[in-house]
Amino acid sequence: MTTRSNLTPENITPCIIRFQNKDYQLSAEQLRKQIGKKIVADDNWYPATLKFVSFKGSKLQLVNSCNKLSYKLFLQILEGRLQATCSCGNGSAVICNHVYGALRTIIWELGERYFEKLQPDGAIPLAFAHKNYFDKKECKAGLDVSVRPELGSVFKLDQRLASVDLSLMLILPVSVSAPFISLSPKTYKDALDEAIGYLLIIPFRNRFLPFVVPCAGKLIKSKTGIKTFYNFLSGAKKQYNHLLADGQKELNTACFELWKLTEKLSGYLLEDHEVKKITDNRLLVFDAWHKIIALLKQQSFVYSYFLYRTEELKKDRPAKGRTRQIQIASETPELRFVLTDCGAFYQLAMDVLVKGEPLTDYEADTTFFVSQGLTIYLLSSLRDAAIAQWMEHSGGILTVFKEHFSQFVQDILNPIRQCYAVKMVNRHSK
Repeated sequence: MTTRSNLTPENITPCIIRFQNKDYQLSAEQLRKQIGKKIVADDNWYPATLKFVSFKGSKLQLVNSCNKLSYKLFLQILEGRLQATCSCGNGSAVICNHVYGALRTIIWELGERYFEKLQPDGAIPLAFAHKNYFDKKECKAGLDVSVRPELGSVFKLDQRLASVDLSLMLILPVSVSAPFISLSPKTYKDALDEAIGYLLIIPFRNRFLPFVVPCAGKLIKSKTGIKTFYNFLSGAKKQYNHLLADGQKELNTACFELWKLTEKLSGYLLEDHEVKKITDNRLLVFDAWHKIIALLKQQSFVYSYFLYRTEELKKDRPAKGRTRQIQIASETPELRFVLTDCGAFYQLAMDVLVKGEPLTDYEADTTFFVSQGLTIYLLSSLRDAAIAQWMEHSGGILTVFKEHFSQFVQDILNPIRQCYAVKMVNRHSK
């Protein structure tokens, strides 16, 4: 294989490739529009095979091979555009067929957004500056890098963070839950071996908002749990009216009112990781939850139930493997953030405090709620619900390398500090 190596990038005129937008996205179609018709007609450099050589001074060097010939290829982002230099030495700023074939291979193998990794503060420069936190993979399209999973979402590199407008989340309504009514639980008649239980519906991937379904069932021998549930919604049927205990008729009515409110609303408060328009109905749903939770707290038989489709409620009975007996907490949790100095980077995480103490191993994957084991807590506000969902979708940890910290403070940390306490922790040993 012959390689043209007598020319260096310093004495070759680079060609300039424009991106589709500020996100450094380049499609094959956009690339094709920028080259000469002659190259399209004489496309004899595809598929190209690229081999990684080096990355120095923000410049990626590759060996670009096809048809037993090879050329040096240098790629660099300057002033928001891609500069490509080929050792074929065509002597002009026109894109040669070698560059065209190489970029097509990169787009096909590594995606249209690959080139944002080459920007001055992108993933590739960071990967060479912080080798312990990135994985490098050489392939037929050259070199790809990826952040190690333990870093979660990385500021400046992860679209889940880049597209978030925190200001929209932080102006969401803040409400304080009404005090819980403390009554002695009395939910079934001791002489009966049946009772009405309540299923807190946990939707698959938050396809809809959570709601509650009353469901009759047969008690276990100790009468501390339901052994077998009857059909969904059986708890509201006349044939089981004799099972109704104190407050359950009122609770059943509240359950159906809540279901009507949630029926056509997505469980996502974030749409493409941005805040959806909060409608009056969403506010009604959240207010309804704060009213229903006091009644639900008094029940002895409350279960969570994982539901794929609402159609299941019309024809099926609850699957035992998807039910878990839970406890509805009386306390309202408080959110706090923790910023940890880890040496090369900072990490931001969210604490959920109950009575001033952080919950360990909590989950926040159900809209409006956080849970710890079998105990579930309703958040205090729509703002808290949106912030908790954003953190959950971002992997629970936000990492920022110190090169980007000043921008992180401006875009994320300062807005958060306006509404939430931020605790500083230093784990970096000097």
